[in-house]
Amino acid sequence: MTQQRPGTHHIVLTSHPNHYGPKPPAINWGGRDPLERGPVIATVANAAHRNSIGTHSGSYAIYRALAIATGSLQSMHKPDLTNTAPAEKIGPFDSWFDADKIVSLDPWGALVSEVYKDFLDKGYDIRPTIAVTKAHIHMPEIADAVLKGRLKPDGAIVTEEGICSVTKAAI
Repeated sequence: MTQQRPGTHHIVLTSHPNHYGPKPPAINWGGRDPLERGPVIATVANAAHRNSIGTHSGSYAIYRALAIATGSLQSMHKPDLTNTAPAEKIGPFDSWFDADKIVSLDPWGALVSEVYKDFLDKGYDIRPTIAVTKAHIHMPEIADAVLKGRLKPDGAIVTEEGICSVTKAAI
């Protein structure tokens, strides 16, 4: 028989209905406005605010745990979201707001510091779920195709040198 340590209790998942004290902000997946839709909050800092399963940063959460365990990071640390606006606007698209479809993309995930500022000011730990960046990539295959005339540069996406301008969304 396994002995239970004093002070331990069962784990309450956010998927269990009616197991919260104060109700966290609701998520209305079909909402076209960020405040109507509500923020995705996967904080481990305040269970009363949490409205999703998982944790901010997903698989990278292990690095946060290691930093806390080694004393390099305070457990209640919240990142500074200054200058975290996306490098390029993506969407929104109508398909993102169909409440009857499976949701795999947070339409407001790259705009957290902008659209959920009032929540952040009230102490909610909301983090971006999407990072949008721009880059120039040199791919030898594309440069070769430009050089040999198989690919015509447009100057916007592919340059005369075969360098590509790209936008990346990390979800």
